[in-house]
Amino acid sequence: MTDSWINFLSDYGVDDACVGVCHGVIARHAPSARVLDVCHSIAPQDVEHAAITLADAVGYLPRGIHLVVVERLDADGYTRGIAVRTIDGSLFVGPDNGVASLAWEAIGGIEAVHEIANRDLWLPLPTAVFRGRDVYAPVAARLAGGLPLTDVGPRIDPAGLSLFRLRPCTVDDDHVHGEVVSIDHFGNLSLNVTRIDLEAAGILLGDPVEVRAGTRAMRLTFTHTYGEVPRGGVTICEDGLRRVMIAVNCGRASDALRLRRQDAIVIGQLPRDPSGFRIVQDLPLPA
Repeated sequence: MTDSWINFLSDYGVDDACVGVCHGVIARHAPSARVLDVCHSIAPQDVEHAAITLADAVGYLPRGIHLVVVERLDADGYTRGIAVRTIDGSLFVGPDNGVASLAWEAIGGIEAVHEIANRDLWLPLPTAVFRGRDVYAPVAARLAGGLPLTDVGPRIDPAGLSLFRLRPCTVDDDHVHGEVVSIDHFGNLSLNVTRIDLEAAGILLGDPVEVRAGTRAMRLTFTHTYGEVPRGGVTICEDGLRRVMIAVNCGRASDALRLRRQDAIVIGQLPRDPSGFRIVQDLPLPA
């Protein structure tokens, strides 16, 4: 892993020096390592948000070390740290809370896991609240510099690792039950639903659909892109990862519809207009 890439994802934000300090620790221990900032806008302590974001990105990142720092502290103390080597030779460094489990499965699965227990690799006097700086960054840097994985601590059984599992959508006759799994910078609402799921419910591209969220109902059309509806119009289409998303042309669906991650969504089939006319939308937005 000498001169490796370190792909860094955290919930540290960019409002203070946390990310820069971690970069500094890496630079001190592995001056030749290249750091790629994947995302630092993960919702604070939101392991699910981080897991989905990393899994969506990992297939487009350079092979190397994935430094993932999103964890929750509770009365029982901090989560143990792990270093996971995958089948393709990548390494994941972070807490054992499932945050990287979707990602390592996406690139082939686990080859070996070691607990990050060798304190000689950590910064002196590590704190409990900034393990990204004191534990994970120096360990990732040393691995990037060629440290054998076996030196970080004892090997552990992968069967004992915490895993994160996405909640699947369900197809029920002519409608699909799903939820919002991510909201991007543009306010698009990506769902745990694919085009295959919609087709299993009898919904084809160009069909009118009813979308229900809570007590509200929206009459939309399943389009190829959001550009097929007028400016300010709402539609259902595919996102860049081929998941179904709700989008507003030149607007933010998350704001317009007041939906957030994990909100439940039901997409139902509507009768097709025999004339071929496609309904763009019939949507009273929230007051």
